[in-house]
Amino acid sequence: MIELKAYQGLIRNHRQLADRLHVDAAGCTRHEREKRLMTAAYEAWGDQMGLHVNGQFGAVFCDTETGELFCVRDVLGAELLFYYETADGRLLYGTQISDLFDQPGFVRDLNEDLIQFYLGLSYIPGEETLFKGVYKVEPGGFVRFGENGLERGRYWDLAFDPDETKTLDDWADALSDAMDESMRDICDADEQPDSFLSGGVDSSYMLAKSRARTGFCAVYANQEASEEAEARATADYLERGFEGIEVTPEEFFATLDEFLLAYEQPTSDAAGLSLYCACKQVKQRTDLCFSGEGADEFFAGYNGYQNTSRFEKGSDPVYYGATQAMRALDQKHYLKRYCKARPVADFMRQRGAGGRAYDTVSWMLYTDLRSYFEGSILFNSTKISRGTGLDIRMPYCDLRIFDIALHMPSRFKVDATGNKLALRKAASRVLPKTVAYRKKLGFPVPIRDWLADSAYNGDIRRAFKSEAAAKFFEQKELDALLSMFLGGKTNLWHKLRYRGNTGPLWRRVWSIYVFIRWYELFFQEAAK
Repeated sequence: MIELKAYQGLIRNHRQLADRLHVDAAGCTRHEREKRLMTAAYEAWGDQMGLHVNGQFGAVFCDTETGELFCVRDVLGAELLFYYETADGRLLYGTQISDLFDQPGFVRDLNEDLIQFYLGLSYIPGEETLFKGVYKVEPGGFVRFGENGLERGRYWDLAFDPDETKTLDDWADALSDAMDESMRDICDADEQPDSFLSGGVDSSYMLAKSRARTGFCAVYANQEASEEAEARATADYLERGFEGIEVTPEEFFATLDEFLLAYEQPTSDAAGLSLYCACKQVKQRTDLCFSGEGADEFFAGYNGYQNTSRFEKGSDPVYYGATQAMRALDQKHYLKRYCKARPVADFMRQRGAGGRAYDTVSWMLYTDLRSYFEGSILFNSTKISRGTGLDIRMPYCDLRIFDIALHMPSRFKVDATGNKLALRKAASRVLPKTVAYRKKLGFPVPIRDWLADSAYNGDIRRAFKSEAAAKFFEQKELDALLSMFLGGKTNLWHKLRYRGNTGPLWRRVWSIYVFIRWYELFFQEAAK
């Protein structure tokens, strides 16, 4: 007998699965319906079940006769699933890392080798976590644990297969149809969605194709960092409601601990913390909100995808993904212990190795899909949803839309004139061209000004002198960094090193502070 031991997810093709598997889910809640369908899918297809499910899921099954455990995660990695093997040979599992903390046999230790990964990328990539021995099941992968021990496997591998027979209009047609199908299946008839809305094309197109009532936009007192005017104009054009959700610096810094406890890993993505603050307010107004994750990573939405010439000089280039917070040189300067055997460059080179068979843009997309998209973008959305209680659903993360991305040639995604070409073409049919072709702004947060303000940086000053800081970082380097960022004086050597490169200083300050605070919460204060 198969027993479902743990499950979180959202199944889009539940009607088709119910018919194929002869599952009667009439009268069930969505969660109960999906638990029945997932169990039936595993009984029917075993470790290949994930190929038949369009949706996000993390599930653990137990064969009650043999005691074998089977842990499986969706293709994109939109849902989370963690596991830990105890010293006495048992497998612990959970859809949150904290699910493991109080289970017998769990030992809370720091995976210190990965601090440099966090500093280098602003998130933790791959299957490891900063808790030693705690792993994520990989997207499109599974873990089987039984009498033969632990076995890792895959039911799906990322691969591009460009179809050269279609035109730009053909791809726009396909995207339009797939978005309609996604919107049809992402909610039940009795669920009323709302939507996040920025000034960009992704959220604007999402709102236009949905039945969402209201667009919510994070806004700031500093209007240069806000997209409120553009978002409001789009909502008015589509005849939808609109509400700007102001995030203040006081709320931003006061919410950091709550955010980190929900996130369970450190992240220096300031936009993620700002979104968390906004979601807490949105939850007071609605239960379900659409979000536009996936459009950039599927259809080459980041500006960096237009700059491929930088990879043409070397024979073995490294693409660090859509975000690189700190170079290895700086990691070595700041950290007391830098693990030379595990440079971030080697990891990212290996992560993108399977994409070298494709053109440069596809290789970059391949790398991002196997690192930044899963480890930061989707991780962020899932953790924010769990922490705030707001049901965040992602229409672009539908396998029908993803399949289009896998078959669309790069020239219909990006060229010298712009990015997300086919998506913008589709959007231009339902939105003003000024919206469909608006340049990406990247969810700006005025954090640099906030960090420099003595009204808000008091805890950063404390943290840089803390026990945790002294444990992991070179104190003179932290002092020099903070002094330079705040406009103070430091020694000549540091001035030379920072000359012409002062822009990233706020990010270094924020990244190091977030790690220190995360460590204090999970290892120092949790032990009291």
